[in-house]
Amino acid sequence: MARVLVVEDEPQIVSAVTRGLSRGGNLVASTAGGEDALAEVAAHPPDLVVLDLGLPDLDGIEVIRRLRSWSAVPVLVLSARGAERSKVDALDAGADDYLDKPFGLAELRARTRALLRRASVNGRAPAMVVGDLSIDSVHRTITLAGTEVRLTPKEWRLLDVLSAHPGKLLTHGWLIQQVWGRSHGDETRQTLRTHLRTLRAKLGDDADAPRLVRTETGSGYRWLVTPEDTAT
Repeated sequence: MARVLVVEDEPQIVSAVTRGLSRGGNLVASTAGGEDALAEVAAHPPDLVVLDLGLPDLDGIEVIRRLRSWSAVPVLVLSARGAERSKVDALDAGADDYLDKPFGLAELRARTRALLRRASVNGRAPAMVVGDLSIDSVHRTITLAGTEVRLTPKEWRLLDVLSAHPGKLLTHGWLIQQVWGRSHGDETRQTLRTHLRTLRAKLGDDADAPRLVRTETGSGYRWLVTPEDTAT
């Protein structure tokens, strides 16, 4: 069962989409505004976001841009904006697919299934276990020695980026761009170090004897855990 967040301010469309996706075996939640959607994704990460572009508070393309600064959740855009420019802008901002209104529920379900399959194929294993540390990247849960660990959205984004490239040297500049995106104008290496120091502390990783992240002096960081090192 996939969890789908519908971001739409027209009740009739919310009802139709919820009914259609629920019949496909999905668990569907909804919000009517962009700010609420961003908060919901951070608090309860879904497997897919179905997003209208014409929201009452934030333009949908801005929602996508903000979302992409810290989350890779698949986004399916639903919109009455039929112009090619709108589609290009949404896709360039980070949307994964685009469906014009009005639309058929059969096509909506088919596109939803395709995006969820793609995310499953491209994603990492849903859980990593390293000693007494368990990281579930799908359900956004972490436990250390049986105690729940809570991360901020930026810490989750940093963890996602690091763990997606096991064994590779990730430079400071590349990490800053991936974690902060286009808004990284004021972020520096010190900002990255501060976030990484906090993340390490929460995950019980010792910088002097690392089991998760090794500092490559003057260059960047390297995620040490490979799929062969973990058990699920």
